[in-house]
Amino acid sequence: MVDSVADKVCVPFLGAGVSQGLPTGTALAKHWAERIRYPYPDVHNLAGVMQYAVVMEFQHDANRLKRELARTVFAQAALTTDQLDIHHLLARCDLPLYLTTNYDGFMVEALRRKGKSPSWNVSPWYSSGVDDDDERRPPLPEGEPTSQQPLVFHIHGRYTIPHSMVLTEDDYIDFHVKHVRDGMRKGLTPADDRSSIIPSYVRARLRRAPLLFVGYSLRDSTFWTLFKSLMLGLHDGQRSTHVCLQLDPAIRRKASVRDYLERRLGRQQIQIFWMPLEQFTTKLEERLAEER
Repeated sequence: MVDSVADKVCVPFLGAGVSQGLPTGTALAKHWAERIRYPYPDVHNLAGVMQYAVVMEFQHDANRLKRELARTVFAQAALTTDQLDIHHLLARCDLPLYLTTNYDGFMVEALRRKGKSPSWNVSPWYSSGVDDDDERRPPLPEGEPTSQQPLVFHIHGRYTIPHSMVLTEDDYIDFHVKHVRDGMRKGLTPADDRSSIIPSYVRARLRRAPLLFVGYSLRDSTFWTLFKSLMLGLHDGQRSTHVCLQLDPAIRRKASVRDYLERRLGRQQIQIFWMPLEQFTTKLEERLAEER
């Protein structure tokens, strides 16, 4: 796993568990559930809590809620200077593509600090197809990204474009409906990239490169839905073997749960590595040091 990252043959896929200094989805959900007096027991369900907040507190204005979150949570966050942080280590790996469902800009900042010229973009799931509602979205890079000019693609949006954030239950439904629609379209080309949920270059990389999932909980339905939708349309023979670094200590300690998840994910060609993030970053640092 470490070798595949250091040898530049995989695509990192970053979840909320890697963003130091930012609340996890569960923590954010519980905070808002208390603030808005969420009446249901699933106070850990961020999409459900945010959906309730939009309806009951923000008069159905989801973008106003997203602007508040962007301003009060994500705009105040800063990337750690710890060089063993996963963002800094991955930035040293000279990879052309990084995928994330995080709203923050930590991966882009880490790449810039390494002297690279990254571009970033978001999935246009929210767009009605009118140019004016997409004015803050940067243009896609011309040609394929490179190790010196990598692309960080935010599948669930970025805080600097608040309306791009996939946050509520309605957002997740809209995102997946449009993604399935794209999956059923034939002959998508780079000319369609401005309106496609996933650009053609990213789709091509998904077909031929292994993914390294870091910062996701295997108990989170979002992970399963996302992976299945990304693999939409790929036959088994087209799929690479992917890796999921599982950080949850509660799961790592339960042999029966580990066995179940290994069997379930094994059929999806996902190999699980049961180790803390700190152990993975230490191994990656050692591997990168060998190349200096």
